[in-house]
Amino acid sequence: MMKNKRKNLMKQPAQPFCVGSLVPVLLAALLWVGAPAAAETTGGGLNKTSALSVGFSIHEWEDDFGLGGTLTSPWFLWNHGALRLSGAVLFKENFDWQPYYSLRAGLVGGSFMKTAAIRLYGEGGFLFVFSHADFDAELFRLGGYGHFGFEFFLDTASWPSSYYIELGSNGILTKDINGTPYLNGFALSCGMRLY
Repeated sequence: MMKNKRKNLMKQPAQPFCVGSLVPVLLAALLWVGAPAAAETTGGGLNKTSALSVGFSIHEWEDDFGLGGTLTSPWFLWNHGALRLSGAVLFKENFDWQPYYSLRAGLVGGSFMKTAAIRLYGEGGFLFVFSHADFDAELFRLGGYGHFGFEFFLDTASWPSSYYIELGSNGILTKDINGTPYLNGFALSCGMRLY
């Protein structure tokens, strides 16, 4: 009887490896490495924080103006990496300022300058655009983005905060009903973050 069970087990096909089974392990490793560090200070007392942050921003993406918000994870990998989620409402200039929406999900990598309370960083990730039927036949589009950022920290002990500027590009195939591309190209954002 035991030999039959072994033969049956040997006949069963091997289960394919599932990448999804690695997600809990990778998440645990990320949380362990990314345990938030205490706020660092320089000799002048300027905050260099690595905590969770929320932000507000204004945008000029291609020819469209926008307003947005960001949520940045605590910095990990010895304060050199973070995850960022941001959303924006943009206004289509040549269609009577018709609003449409975007969502970005990306990875940030950066570090502080040694001589000033300024963080220099790069960011890249996915760009999701939710268009409006008045000017685009497709209501959802997927693309990518990337930019460089400069974050200037304020010397405030009670509310660590910073101003930032981001310069980069959106890469997405978006065309309005006239066949004119929009949102694809140069992107400028600036705003404020609270830690």
